[in-house]
Amino acid sequence: MEKIVFKYESEELHTPISSNDEGSSRRFPEFNDNYAHCEGRFELGTRFATVERFKEMVKDSFIAERRELKWIKNDKERVRVGCKDEECPFLVHLSYNKTLQCYQVKTYVQEHTCARDLGSNAADQHWLSKKIEKRMATQPHMNTKEATEFLREEFLLCPHPKMVYRAVVEAGEKIMGNERDQYERSRDYCEQILKSNPGSTARLELMPIPESPPIFDKLNICLDACKKGFKDGCRPLLHLDGCFLKTYYIVWLLAAVAQDANNQFYVVAYGVVRAKTKDAWKWFLTNL
Repeated sequence: MEKIVFKYESEELHTPISSNDEGSSRRFPEFNDNYAHCEGRFELGTRFATVERFKEMVKDSFIAERRELKWIKNDKERVRVGCKDEECPFLVHLSYNKTLQCYQVKTYVQEHTCARDLGSNAADQHWLSKKIEKRMATQPHMNTKEATEFLREEFLLCPHPKMVYRAVVEAGEKIMGNERDQYERSRDYCEQILKSNPGSTARLELMPIPESPPIFDKLNICLDACKKGFKDGCRPLLHLDGCFLKTYYIVWLLAAVAQDANNQFYVVAYGVVRAKTKDAWKWFLTNL
């Protein structure tokens, strides 16, 4: 096989020029981020928005094919990836295209001659953390055992328990940080409701902590349209209910529900509290 000489400053692709390309501007495909595991595909000339997105795609493909990955060149502007087996001709080179102002696959030798393995060195802690984080959106209190079963069922991987534990901790910290940021913006959320829905009720109560910022305690929201709909078209009776929210922070969702003329449920107001107690219910009903 002829050795390819890399010129990082060049914008040319390592590919033969067909007769259809002569005298016309070529249009290169853009990588589709919405892909499932094992289904991500790219080709010579594919454009990527960031280097990190390309690296993630390469890791997914190597893990799906159960092959060993080797980073030949890895910096902020260019990446060259090969197979750990030196006899394998597989090679991908990505660098920045100044003309298109994006990162582009400049070299792509797709053929693999190496044997598949039981796993892949591309499945590192950060890759595992990203996959576990998606599952934690619906299963926030996932432990190491549950994460190990998830990785085995979804990706046929059996990583070391210590690595899985670190990945679970990393994913949990990311989710906790995201939810913490959302709770910190609760006041902005209430103000936006009052601004966009005049006549509505949006009340927020915080719990003071000595020598520390206050934390979230209660939230109650009743939209003006829901109030008018209850008065004009529902039976004059409210049903109260509450349920536990499966989020990283333990909170309860309270709701005041009525019935319309068709015996359909009609939500009048809803709220979020730290604990479903008599005082919480009293506060919720007082602020309807």
